[in-house]
Amino acid sequence: MKKKLKINGKDFSIKSDTLLKMLNEIDINFNNKKIAIAVNEKVIQKLYWENYKIKSGDIIEIVHPLKGGWSERLFINWKKEI
Repeated sequence: MKKKLKINGKDFSIKSDTLLKMLNEIDINFNNKKIAIAVNEKVIQKLYWENYKIKSGDIIEIVHPLKGGWSERLFINWKKEI
């Protein structure tokens, strides 16, 4: 069943049930990037992404660090945005 999520301020409909599967579904390649993910304002450590269950209504922020201690939202250009 699809879940309705808000990812970086945009509404999405996702089939995945975990954070790691969601990243693959929306084509986020994090292997060469350092990224951080927060679900409902709680940072989820990378070692938990594979098993962290997402649910409809979750608000997810995906960011990557910039110089000077700043962070920036990743741009998600995904065809299944709703």
